[in-house]
Amino acid sequence: MPASLILAAAAAAAVGSFACENPRHHDGDNVRCDGLKPAIRLEGIDAPEMPGACRPGRECTPGDPFAARDALRALTQGRSVICTQQDRDRYGRIIARCSADGIDLSCAMIAAGHAVPRYVTIDCPDGTTRPADLLSDRKKRRGGGMLATLWGLPGLLLMLLLVVNIAAWAAFAIDKRRATAGRSRERIPEATLLGLALLGGSPAAWWAMQRLRHKTRKEPFKTSLLLITGVQIGLLLGGLWWWLGG
Repeated sequence: MPASLILAAAAAAAVGSFACENPRHHDGDNVRCDGLKPAIRLEGIDAPEMPGACRPGRECTPGDPFAARDALRALTQGRSVICTQQDRDRYGRIIARCSADGIDLSCAMIAAGHAVPRYVTIDCPDGTTRPADLLSDRKKRRGGGMLATLWGLPGLLLMLLLVVNIAAWAAFAIDKRRATAGRSRERIPEATLLGLALLGGSPAAWWAMQRLRHKTRKEPFKTSLLLITGVQIGLLLGGLWWWLGG
């Protein structure tokens, strides 16, 4: 570590800060430092997300993500970067106020138009206050949630799944009644029952099988339904991993 960086780190330690060695940037609101994991998230700002990183349903900052990253890189390149940790986010990243040779990175990125205030209000060295009022804050984005979710794409998908599961349950119940009455010509084809499960009705299909005691031993129907359910569970877990880690 260069002597200047050691001196800066020692001075920063007195006020509970730390030096960021060899700062690197994935986008316009985070800093990666040698020997420090995970990345540091700059407090009070939100920069445009890189292509594919904006999760569905999230209100992401508009703008050029590459220009924002390059602007932040220009602010830190060749300068002594000092950060003071404020918190940690739900991904385990450090949330910190960082400066490069005395230039507050959060305030500089807002002033340059490459980021917007978000999550918390920050006071800048020039005496200005940057309130987090340009985009919905974290609380509104997460849980403000119920009405927004009901009217958004996730809510629509939930409504469709509910309808499909009701249809799957009804189909099993009707087929069970017709089988009991000996009306074999009016039975619902297994392909239709499996199709409803494939469209998202597998929870109702399993529930109906157990509750109505219908097709619990029928093969290859039961194995086909098991394969469909396994694929759906895998897709669900993969989607959750992408959602939470994105």
